[in-house]
Amino acid sequence: MRLRAQLLNLGGMAAGLIALGALVPAAMSAQDQGEAVADPPSRVGDARWELGAAFTIMSPRGHFGTLVAERFGAGLSATLGFDDIPVFRVRFDAGYVNYGSETVEFPLFSATDRVLDSIVTLNHILYSGLGPEVRLPYGPVQPYVNGFVGIGYFFTASASDHAMTVNLGDLRPAYGFGGGLSIRLNRSGRPLRLKLDAQYRQHGQTEYLIPGSIVEDGSGGTSVTAISSDVDFLLFQVGLTVGL
Repeated sequence: MRLRAQLLNLGGMAAGLIALGALVPAAMSAQDQGEAVADPPSRVGDARWELGAAFTIMSPRGHFGTLVAERFGAGLSATLGFDDIPVFRVRFDAGYVNYGSETVEFPLFSATDRVLDSIVTLNHILYSGLGPEVRLPYGPVQPYVNGFVGIGYFFTASASDHAMTVNLGDLRPAYGFGGGLSIRLNRSGRPLRLKLDAQYRQHGQTEYLIPGSIVEDGSGGTSVTAISSDVDFLLFQVGLTVGL
């Protein structure tokens, strides 16, 4: 039932993105009205790369969503298309999200607490995905859907000015699907596009920490309580891509 609900949510988002895309051509200049802005021609069989960067919002779901709030990150993408199969592309994504932090202060010298140092603990997600993308290749606004398999690395690290320690790390396989709009912004030989993208990622049973999982015992030691649950989240991305 949960997966069905997520599919319905993504379906609604895709419909909204397509509706938004339908308004974009009307906002273009008069010289472009009624004219499809196609990618520059090239020889049949040529391969085309599209490289991009995006600002990301992570929206956690399921049990993970009860413990972690929406957070921000950044992503990179590389898409390879072929002129003899214009609707099909191969897409690679990689990105980073910080999903929590906490700071603990302690005396730098045992004899006095006038000079304090601090330990900063950050909760991180590194993720990647590789898979097919199907895109309508004509006109300035091109909707697409994609699917992928990949990995997610969840790790928590504590650092001071003098050292860093990884408190816990878990590397998990991932899979998911998504969709969005690719909107042409120029008419040059190197297409510049605005990309509005949503992806749903699943990582299965994962061990991770959140703020409060590491507790000092008052005697110089710490206790670490790991959480184990499925980790699912939505990624909303706004970025730019350039064709090579």
